[in-house]
Amino acid sequence: MKMFSRVWILALTGVMLVSCSNKKEFRIEGTLHNGAGKKVEVRTLFMNKWAPADSAEVDKNDHFVLSSEVEQPTFALLQTLQNHFITLIVKPGDRITVNADYENIENQHSIEGSEDTQFFEDFLSHLRENAKKLNELKRIYRDSAKSPRFNDILANLNSRSAEILKDQQTYAKKFVEEHLNSLASMLVLYQQISPGRYILDPVQDFKYYVMVDSALNAEYPKADPVIAFHAQMTGLRERRREQDDINRMLGIGKIPPDIALPTPDGDTLQLSSLRGKVVLLDFWASWCGPCRRENPNLVKEYNRFHRKGFDIFQVSLDRTKEAWLNGIKQDHLEQWHHVSDLGYWQSSVVKLYHIQGIPTNYLLDKNGKIIAKNLRGQALAQKLEEILGN
Repeated sequence: MKMFSRVWILALTGVMLVSCSNKKEFRIEGTLHNGAGKKVEVRTLFMNKWAPADSAEVDKNDHFVLSSEVEQPTFALLQTLQNHFITLIVKPGDRITVNADYENIENQHSIEGSEDTQFFEDFLSHLRENAKKLNELKRIYRDSAKSPRFNDILANLNSRSAEILKDQQTYAKKFVEEHLNSLASMLVLYQQISPGRYILDPVQDFKYYVMVDSALNAEYPKADPVIAFHAQMTGLRERRREQDDINRMLGIGKIPPDIALPTPDGDTLQLSSLRGKVVLLDFWASWCGPCRRENPNLVKEYNRFHRKGFDIFQVSLDRTKEAWLNGIKQDHLEQWHHVSDLGYWQSSVVKLYHIQGIPTNYLLDKNGKIIAKNLRGQALAQKLEEILGN
């Protein structure tokens, strides 16, 4: 700060000064308690990768100084030990001060000099509080495992857990709306409240991802994180358009495309010929382990509900007729309808039904409309009981 004061005074007196400072440079300095003689480094996000920017040895007074250059705002990691770091948002010209514990930098630190980083720190503070609440619920769950009231306790814990998650989601959405022009809003989109449990979802909360993408792309179109995020959003938008197209054709309430393929006897059978029955349209193959494991359940439900109007139209993605017929025989599937063009993943039905994997199935009502998708095991039994049960 003293350097800037001198420059300001000289400017006021009318003295022309050629500054030696680099406007692209950012500087991080401060104190790392218990860090004397140890290494500290900073890495910046460049071309979607973490690139080493600078490193130094903490001096005997626990003080350190790091600096590097950036063309645009980006993310940085200030790291002490392996897997011990804090996330910073750096801009050209930033002068950031960090006061932290060397061995526990992620949990014990204070940061000044970066408004965007402080925004993110505020969010993390709220997140940590809710994470602590969830951990306490987990402790209660473990301690109550043998309680005679366990079911009641579990219901209460699930309710409280849902409230905590909703609070964090609400906070995250409001944060994004209030900090659209900050890279902190992008970081918020990828935060988890517990391992594997993201706060916001790119499908359910898509509009917030769009808001961040639009705002940052307008504000910092040349910043590496923004470019990478915009590319991800372009792909996400394309997948959503594809999914919308699929839903228009294969959504609940829709009549799916008709299928007319050869049976094992060489005749051609159409899916639409089974109108008037509740039909499970099932895509499988003899080489598909999960399909074969599900087949006994199909046999069971067929035997239960066939007399009440249930039928199965099974489409195989096998490559040879021999393998197809052996699969039918071995799993005792002869009683219902089978078709295949033996095209494997090049089968005409793969593109027609946008099949990404098997088993895949659709439950059709008597009018041929889709009423459910990918029902397996007990889920199929329950749905058939609902539709055809007494």
